[in-house]
Amino acid sequence: MNRARLRAVTALAAVVLGASLISAPLSSAEPATTVHYPKGATTTPLVGLAFDTCTAPTVEAMEAWRSSPFRGVGVYIGGPNRTCAQPELTASWVTEVSRMRWRIVPIYMGRQAPCTFRGPGSVNINPNRAAEQGAASAADAVAKAKALGMVPGSAIYGDMEHYDANRPACRATVLRYLSAWTKELHRQGYLSGVYAHLYSGAKHLSEAYSSTSYARPDALWIARWDEDPSLTGWQDIPDTQWARGQRGKQFQGDHNETHGGVTLNIDRDNFNAPVATVSRTFR
Repeated sequence: MNRARLRAVTALAAVVLGASLISAPLSSAEPATTVHYPKGATTTPLVGLAFDTCTAPTVEAMEAWRSSPFRGVGVYIGGPNRTCAQPELTASWVTEVSRMRWRIVPIYMGRQAPCTFRGPGSVNINPNRAAEQGAASAADAVAKAKALGMVPGSAIYGDMEHYDANRPACRATVLRYLSAWTKELHRQGYLSGVYAHLYSGAKHLSEAYSSTSYARPDALWIARWDEDPSLTGWQDIPDTQWARGQRGKQFQGDHNETHGGVTLNIDRDNFNAPVATVSRTFR
């Protein structure tokens, strides 16, 4: 069947890959935070290796990389600090890549800590508007995810780069921002993920794990380039936290890998955590 006719036929029905969300995960530390899942919402887990790269690869590259050990791909869906152009990242790309059985990890490069190490040009959180800006970032992330075909129940990961962990006021600003990020994602029916450095954002989220002042993200993806993919034994983060399929680790930084004759510059990750759920058509 030719591609045009196949799309016409497949448009008659859709299936959402993943498991039904019968009840909200136990991941909201703040009692007032309620997760609102619309009827039929699902979540999709990624268990295994993934890679992320600054610019989403072409569909042809993703096809070639099916020979790799990776089963997930991280893509930057938006945010004021996103630095790479995304000419490939469209709803069509998401559909085609999902048909190849890739799991997609949506990353939103939002505002950064006032004490970030990113340097000049970084768009940072205003300490006086941290909650407002966290909620606005989440709302924009949801809009971007929906436009790409990522449905409610999907996890979206807010990227909080490394910052000075020894400044209490900066810590409090980050936690207010990420708490509001989580609450707004939950309000709109999405799971909250945070990507953070083990020695700053992740450390502070762990310290606030049982706080009643901050809403807890549903999944934590740490950056620690020690080439150890383990999802347990993280320094200063007890194994009892984010323990129910809620962890990812970026364990190797920028390097080139070649699979199927295609070379990409990537980071390596290991996941046992929720990622994007994508509606894909079928005959």
